[in-house]
Amino acid sequence: MHAFDYVAPQRLEEVVDILHEYGEKAKVLAGGTDMVLFMERGRWRPQLVVDIPRVEPFVGIRLQDHLLCIGSRTTMRELETSPLVREHVPLLAQAAGEVGSVQIRHLATIGGNIGTASPAGDTLSALLALDASVRLQRRRGERLVPLTEFFVGPGQTVLQPDEVITEVLVPLPKRQSKGAFYKLAVRRYMDIAIVDVAVLLTVNSDGAIIDARIALGAVAPTPIRAYEAEERLKGYPLDELLAKEAAELARQAARPITDQRGSAEYRRLMVERLTRRLLLQAYQAALSDS
Repeated sequence: MHAFDYVAPQRLEEVVDILHEYGEKAKVLAGGTDMVLFMERGRWRPQLVVDIPRVEPFVGIRLQDHLLCIGSRTTMRELETSPLVREHVPLLAQAAGEVGSVQIRHLATIGGNIGTASPAGDTLSALLALDASVRLQRRRGERLVPLTEFFVGPGQTVLQPDEVITEVLVPLPKRQSKGAFYKLAVRRYMDIAIVDVAVLLTVNSDGAIIDARIALGAVAPTPIRAYEAEERLKGYPLDELLAKEAAELARQAARPITDQRGSAEYRRLMVERLTRRLLLQAYQAALSDS
């Protein structure tokens, strides 16, 4: 690993001042589970590592104006076990629980998972299905970016060198909404997803789907939403045939590659099978809770 300088600012203002000065020469440390690996492999060679302080707004999970506001330094273990997350967005708690081992989840953070922008990032499909946004801070002010617009390629985002992710904002799903998530990997733990799928369905009192979100991971250059599949579901009660049609549209949205974990065709097949299964699972849960 190359030599680098390290700094641990104590306030948000110090962080943005440092990033304004160093720009692309600096890398933000939010947990380090990816950073250490990337630096060992020479993928990242920052001159300065900026350790995010454990102060607001980087830490904490709170409810505000129909949003769940999550500090970017919140760990996966905190997301997995938080009563607020488990009550209001259990889909995210489930996805966070799929990250690495419990030891890794005590270090890995939601901001780091988002900023690394792996197409197979374990929480990213769940966050897309939840219609989450990120708050980005720089010296000149802040901006909110929907995650649907944040990722631009493998490891690439719209985050500028002088910006830092401070919070993740998750709209609270409606009471009639239920989600489901599945990560397919060679091993149950400590492995990168071959495919992951997250769905969120909102069902009215008549059993018709009034909103649908389907997000896919590890099957395109970025995590993606299957918009055509979502639109096909809206306005109808779900049955086996409709679930199959929507799952086929999700399969068509996938643009996977072949690698050591699986072929492109296998990934497409698994997108179709998992999407159909999760749609039926989420729909039945929504009906049972209505």
